Amino acid sequence: MKKQALSLIGVLSLLLVAGSAFSQSTIQGNVPFNFSVNNSTLPAGVYTISPIGMQGVVLIQGEDKRAMKLVTPNAVQSAERADRTKLVFHCYGGDHCFLYQLWIAGEERGRQLPKSNVEKELAASLASKNVTIVAKAQ
Repeated sequence: MKKQALSLIGVLSLLLVAGSAFSQSTIQGNVPFNFSVNNSTLPAGVYTISPIGMQGVVLIQGEDKRAMKLVTPNAVQSAERADRTKLVFHCYGGDHCFLYQLWIAGEERGRQLPKSNVEKELAASLASKNVTIVAKAQ
């Protein structure tokens, strides 16, 4: 499992672009694996994550404009500023990845997506196989 996790991390080649404040920033990146947001599975590909309106709603949209998901993440605070713009995924069993957090470089506040029922079930049954993947900006 450790070897598999390292391989998956090695495959990550995420290029993220973002501004300084999350409420006004758009993140773009290439996610090289399928991942879930709430109860929807999105295919690997290039995604743009943009805030919509003032209510904290975020649009996750694939490059082809076919894969789309609206989500309302919660604010999350860190003691230190994020050292880079990043997407954080929780992966279970090597092939079930869930978008977990969004961070903008230089910010102390990020966004955390609520866990779906599917993720909660996987987390309970595969707790020892949970891998957190942090996608690095290049």
